[in-house]
Amino acid sequence: MKDREQNTEQIILEAAEAEFLEKGYSNAKMMAIAQRAGVAHSMLHYYFRSKENLFQGILQQKMRDMFSLEGEALEGETTFEGLLRKVRDLRDRFFAANPKFAYFILTEVMGNAQNRALLVQLVERMSRTSMVKLRELLEQEMAAGRMRRMRIENVILMMITLDVAMLTAISQCREEEGIGDEVADRLLAGYKERNLQLFLEALRP
Repeated sequence: MKDREQNTEQIILEAAEAEFLEKGYSNAKMMAIAQRAGVAHSMLHYYFRSKENLFQGILQQKMRDMFSLEGEALEGETTFEGLLRKVRDLRDRFFAANPKFAYFILTEVMGNAQNRALLVQLVERMSRTSMVKLRELLEQEMAAGRMRRMRIENVILMMITLDVAMLTAISQCREEEGIGDEVADRLLAGYKERNLQLFLEALRP
């Protein structure tokens, strides 16, 4: 019974994710999510109680997936900048596999105070587990005077914000303005280096 309940819960989460990514939080409907999931409307309330709880469940799951991907692959890196490059590359891979999620974070999370507070809580939790190496190297840089004093949670939030803003802009230009793959690839290649340098400049004293 427990396995069946977990499977039903995951099916609902996946259906809700598709609905939120397609329509945004405000326009997403619980009835539509139930239809996508192939369950009765009452099952959504049984598992999640509200649309807000569903939204938060999706955000937690996706952020956990992104941070675990980064954390598992970074233990061997010994320099702060080298680690940042790996984090960015892994995050880009995550966003490539989840192409609408950058826009989702920018529009549905960063622009909403309650959702932004939830993201901060998630980042604080993740930085104590999957991003331990980044915390250690940043502490070394700050102790040596090469980086300004900042909380690791704010450093990670700055990284995410810079990345999702640029990735969203490139994606929108590709979809709405019809820029070709060659131009989009050049923009993506340029964004990687420019965003990293901009980020490092913001951290230096």
